[in-house]
Amino acid sequence: MGAALLCAPLAHAEAPASKHVSSEDSLVGVVVARYTLDLTSQQDGRLQGLEARLGERVTSGQVVARLELEPLQLEAAARQAQQQAAQAEVSRTELLLLQAQQRLKREQRIRQFTAAEVMETAETEVALAKVNVELAQARRAEAQALLDAARRNVEQARIRAPFAGRVTELYLVPGVIVGRATPILRLVSEELKLRFAVPEHLSPSVRSGTPVRVHLPALGLTLKGQVDSLAPEVDPSSRHQKAEAKLLIDAEVRERLATGLLAEVELAPAAVSKSAP
Repeated sequence: MGAALLCAPLAHAEAPASKHVSSEDSLVGVVVARYTLDLTSQQDGRLQGLEARLGERVTSGQVVARLELEPLQLEAAARQAQQQAAQAEVSRTELLLLQAQQRLKREQRIRQFTAAEVMETAETEVALAKVNVELAQARRAEAQALLDAARRNVEQARIRAPFAGRVTELYLVPGVIVGRATPILRLVSEELKLRFAVPEHLSPSVRSGTPVRVHLPALGLTLKGQVDSLAPEVDPSSRHQKAEAKLLIDAEVRERLATGLLAEVELAPAAVSKSAP
């Protein structure tokens, strides 16, 4: 790119504020969203409806789309019935174990009057009853896991916004079949930042917290900001380092901003400390 991306530091504090800055010295940036996401489903299914319109502002966790729920709800109901049956089997085997243990205790009390084989039979019944309880508990755990998965599928059919933002694109319409990799809508966060590049000869003076002035020609606005991050490497082709700055804007100005706006950026002059008299 032919244009350098940052104006040179002011050489003299007394230079007039209206001093012309040439295009060769100006730094160019672009306003971008902190997060941009093409939202997809976590499972396959038919898109039942879109719960957000183009341009609508949504909150974190808000349902923005949903898949067809009936098949998933029927599956969850079937898994619930299986889990209840497994629980009943656990209860039955635990009762049989209790009966076998009570029978063994009776035989132990009258051991001197009972044949050895009767005692062995009672002990074997207790051992078998314990095994049956363990098997029933394992089946119950399996049934519970399947039920949890079915319930999770029902919940995942309600596609939620992972962060607050605005819907900037709707890719699908209700009724289509979607897969796990099928984008449904695009969500752009409300929080904006400035992305720009710093020439390598100026990068030593730029660090986190460095103030910047940002002019948006399309809107006639000048904003303040602070450098938020600076890439640790210089691009070998452009000899610039990528940088991002947090924009300091109020709600009224935010309504006028859009991602993709070009900006003229300059490093704010460093504060001059007053010498003691």
